[in-house]
This record gives sequence, C-alpha cells and structure tokens, in this order.
Amino acid sequence: MLVIIGPLWAGITDGQGNKRLFDPGDFTRIEVETGLNQLGEGKAMVIPVLVSNASMPSPGDLPESLELLHYQNAISVRDDPDFDHDMDRLIRDIRRSKGYAQEGFRVDYFEPETIRILEGPFWMGSPEGSGVPAYESPQHEVHLPVYRIGKYPVTNAQYEEFVRETQWLVTPVMGWEGQRVPAGQEKHPVTGVTWYEALAYSQWLARKTGRKYSLPNEAQWEKACRGGNTFLYPWGDELDPKRSNHGCEALSAVDAYPAQNEFGLHDLVGNVRQWTCSLWGERRLAPEPSYAYPWKNDRRNDTHANSQIRRILRGSAVKDAILFLRCSARSGHVPEDAGLPGIRHGFRIVINE
Repeated sequence: MLVIIGPLWAGITDGQGNKRLFDPGDFTRIEVETGLNQLGEGKAMVIPVLVSNASMPSPGDLPESLELLHYQNAISVRDDPDFDHDMDRLIRDIRRSKGYAQEGFRVDYFEPETIRILEGPFWMGSPEGSGVPAYESPQHEVHLPVYRIGKYPVTNAQYEEFVRETQWLVTPVMGWEGQRVPAGQEKHPVTGVTWYEALAYSQWLARKTGRKYSLPNEAQWEKACRGGNTFLYPWGDELDPKRSNHGCEALSAVDAYPAQNEFGLHDLVGNVRQWTCSLWGERRLAPEPSYAYPWKNDRRNDTHANSQIRRILRGSAVKDAILFLRCSARSGHVPEDAGLPGIRHGFRIVINE
C-alpha cells in the first residue's frame, strides 16, 4: 500500500471543523487501517509517499489506529525535474522489499535476460486439502540463497546459438526446419527438449560466459513463480485467461503476455513445461520417499544421477490441464522425454551467485 501524504493530509477537516482522520467512518482512515492491520499480519507492506514537500505526521496528529504509520519508512517524491528519479527509486525499493532485482546486470546478445531473487524464505508446496496431490504437501518454509533466474524460458533464437556453435543435432520433435528456427518463431520458447539437452545448453552457456549457469532446482523455480506471494497461480488466486497462453491453438512468443507475477517473470505457466535439475524417482505417479517433501538441498538435485530416475518438470504447456497452472504443480519424467504434441518440454536457466 502506498499512502500518498500531502502537506494538509492529517489536518483535513469536515464541514464541522473536525479532523476527518479522527472519524472512524472516514474512507481514507479505513483504507489505511486495513493496510496497517495486514502489515501487522505480515501480509502487506505500507509505504508513506510524501508529495509537495510534505513531512510525516507525528503520532499526535493521528488517531491511535493509525499511529503505526508514523514509524514506516517514508519516501519523498518531488516535482519535475526530480519526479522520474524519485519514482524510479520508489520502484526499486518496492522490488527489493519483495525479494528481487533486475537492474545492473549486463548480458551478451546470446544470453537469456535474468531477474535477481534475493536470499530469504518462501512457502513451498500446497496446504493439504481436497484435490491437492499428496506429493505437493506438506506446505513448508524453504530458505534459499540469492540467485538469478531467466525472465523468460529459453527461446528458439537463444538455443540456435548453442546449436550453431556446438553443432548439436536438432531433433524433428522440436519443429525446426533442419538446424534452423522457422521464420517468425525466434522468440517462441524452445520446445521438444530433453533434460540432457537442456543441461547441455546450460553447461555450454556457463563455459562461454564464465558464469554459474545451470538448470534451476524446483525450489528455485517455485520461489520465482510465487513472486513473493502464496497465491494459487503466479498472478493471484483466480484463474485469468489473459495472463497466459493456456488453451490456445499454438505456442506464443515468450513476451506475448504480461509478466505473470510481481517479480516480472513471464511464461511460467501456460506455454511450455520447464525442466528442473531435481529428482523425482523411478515411479511415474509419485516421487520416491527420499525425494518427497519437505524439500532439501541434498542429492535430489544431483545432475549425475542414473538416467532411469525421473526429473521434475514445473510450469505447464499450452495444452495442459488447468490444474498444472498452479504454482505448486509438479510431475516427474524420464530425462530422455521431450514431451508429447502440445505439451513439449522446454526450460529456463538460473545463475547461482
């Protein structure tokens, strides 16, 4: 919540000369009270924004229910020529407080753009309940170090650079024209990729750049998908057909839809399933007990495991069932599997700092 405070904000009166903030029925008071109550429950952030050279009201200028506002870190937004600078600073502060950052990281033309996810905890999995697969529970808190994750899934154009330089063989299930990307599909996510092909791309990228590129583990993927929240879907608790390519006839470009969460990440769900390095086990229907929740940063993320052990896919493809749009949805597939028509596999990368 941004509470916009001008010089007269705390002193505005009604027709009888009474300060409006001291009226329990005043709409502004009710709104700010709601934000402060959610702040106390850890569900919201409240930032006073001072405009027109205003200063923070003192506790004595506020009713008791709003006194907590005085103790929140305020930011001033000045008029031109400083307005754009101050707004950029406000946006950066909000991004940092939500646990991610994008600025100040240069990439070469062939590298995927990444978003920085700051160190900290998040809630992984789903609460136990009707319709929730047992292997998505229990919901538990996981603490991860800082990392960067692809803003988009790896695109055809980015994968083509890998193919050209390494002479990697493109298989027919990828839908390319031989070793070349079909015209107009350069920004589509690369699909029909096995786990080994995704791993080879990340290892090539690491060698070429000297950065610690790899496939994400599933905790990194889910923390990024949740965007600092605990929503059912990346964008909220309600299904929104305008936020993904789900149910359409064909793949879309990775930037065809708005960012799906507050971290600014695109195409987490609804276009292409995405490989992680995490292990599922040899059985198809449920992970083996050693790979079950709670998640740990242990041998379940071993990239050298036996090829008979399935790897975990996250996200969902254009033809997947709606239930796979959920942040916590997961499934296990053999690493040589490239996916079926309409539900081909792709991937995004991480940089472990």
